[in-house]
Amino acid sequence: MTRPIPDEEKSSACTLSDMEIFIFPELMYSLVLANMLSPRIWAWRELEWFAGIREMRPKKRLQRLRQHIMDNYTFNLDLDTWGLTHQQTELARFSPFLSPDDIAKSNALFGYQGDVYYYDIDIRRHFGLDKYTSDTIPYWKTETVEAMDAFRHKEGHAVGAGECVSLAGLYAAAAFVVCGLPLESIYLMATPLHSQNFIDVDTGILTNNRRLVTKAMWANGTVISQQARRALEHERVTIVSHSTGCIHLLYPDATISPEAYAAFSEKLRGFLVPPKDAPDQRLVEPRLPDASRVRFVGEDAPLALTPEMDRAEIADRLEALRGSNRAAALAPYAGHELGKTESAPFVKAALERSPVSRMALAGLPEAEALARIDALVGESIYDGTSRLAQPDEVWNFARGDGLEKCLLAANAVGGDAIAVDGGVARLFRGGKTLFEARTSKRPLEAEWLLRR
Repeated sequence: MTRPIPDEEKSSACTLSDMEIFIFPELMYSLVLANMLSPRIWAWRELEWFAGIREMRPKKRLQRLRQHIMDNYTFNLDLDTWGLTHQQTELARFSPFLSPDDIAKSNALFGYQGDVYYYDIDIRRHFGLDKYTSDTIPYWKTETVEAMDAFRHKEGHAVGAGECVSLAGLYAAAAFVVCGLPLESIYLMATPLHSQNFIDVDTGILTNNRRLVTKAMWANGTVISQQARRALEHERVTIVSHSTGCIHLLYPDATISPEAYAAFSEKLRGFLVPPKDAPDQRLVEPRLPDASRVRFVGEDAPLALTPEMDRAEIADRLEALRGSNRAAALAPYAGHELGKTESAPFVKAALERSPVSRMALAGLPEAEALARIDALVGESIYDGTSRLAQPDEVWNFARGDGLEKCLLAANAVGGDAIAVDGGVARLFRGGKTLFEARTSKRPLEAEWLLRR
């Protein structure tokens, strides 16, 4: 049995902000598993572009995947999509898990600026935070593949989009589902300001946002390669996540297999050594979490997932592991799967960490705010009858099922409870219906109590 999962960690899985993943590192792999269960990625296997991909060499498979991602997604990291919060708010929230001092020394949103490079570029100005108080920080939320796809509905976006952790999670899931690469060969790395993957094929391949970087490209001296080198050159690696578990810069216990971590460390270092004829001969020594200072606990049951398994088999296996593997237990929360989880963590995330929709509707007469919500396109960005969008996802992409609209209304104007009955979702205040809309969603719990 895996360690008990705190309510805050379950709720954090529903929003998956960068800072939440830093505090709860198992969330990174829970996103990968949620994406692996998504019908969106499995549908890629039917595309003509991927015909015969399993017969290709591993490197060629990844190049096919890269082109698909390049064509269908852009990188997006702004302050407007998911809104803002405050350092003191989040430090208080996370204080039971890490001390404020440790967080500030290791996380870019709370003071850490890495090597001199980040002082030189003035990191707050770089991200547009200089116009706010020093206590203001962004909710950079990691998007599921559904939320990435939904950017097509957002003004200014012609294709899907996502930030670096989203793209890393997408690459990891698709490398397994579409390319048929074993999970054991895929390692996810997070630094204070970036996330990327190391994939153990050929001489190694790095994912870097939408792109792939081979060993030869790493040292070819081009602008693109210099951008790809930036995180490993200037930052410590805070988290390494793998199918066997993870290791964190600050936590004393590591769940990743020590053999897998040793192999990864050796192969990454070998990848970073430039070939003798490479234009860029600078040697980068990655600053990885120190294996000698952690206790490898091996608490999780093995995922035991193979590329030959179909989606139903993977879903059944992950469901069976929910009591014995932490990433599997958190995957339904990361996937917004209200057919398998209680509502309270999802509601907590919705009402505490959806500032964009709340601000957009603030100051409007209540009737007008509810009318605007009702006028949104009546379809969810999530497939199926029990996966649900958070309020800011509904607002950003201007669409939502009736149950999702009720939760958006609760975030904007308040309410006591939501109930689903007879294909209708209703938001109540003081026992009276405040808002209602048709819904095709059937969550595990038909009645939700709302508490901020």
